[in-house]
Amino acid sequence: METLLKTITMPADIDASGQVPTGWLLARMDLAGAVLPGRHLGGPVQLVGLSDVVLSGRPRLRQSITFRGRVASVEAGEVVVWIEAFSEERGQVGEVLLMRAQLRYTAAVVEVPGNIFPGSF
Repeated sequence: METLLKTITMPADIDASGQVPTGWLLARMDLAGAVLPGRHLGGPVQLVGLSDVVLSGRPRLRQSITFRGRVASVEAGEVVVWIEAFSEERGQVGEVLLMRAQLRYTAAVVEVPGNIFPGSF
């Protein structure tokens, strides 16, 4: 598995109950997961599916979170990747698995209008 993203949970990431939401972890997992299909397809990609999600724990404030992944399969313009998220505390030896999932990406069609600033030349 290749390290795709490493981040630290910050005070701005916690919710009203004082915890880091699982949605925060899923959003970072999407960012990390897009790296491999982007390389393979040679351009922007979009997430079209999520499966086999296993949540083993929740991130805590000021933990270092590492996302690792590998390409599971490539089929007709779709790339499936396995992503795992691990947490690590300062002074802790080793990492703890937080979540793993299978994400499916396809090439994204990005349309840029000819003139995005009305009234300009």
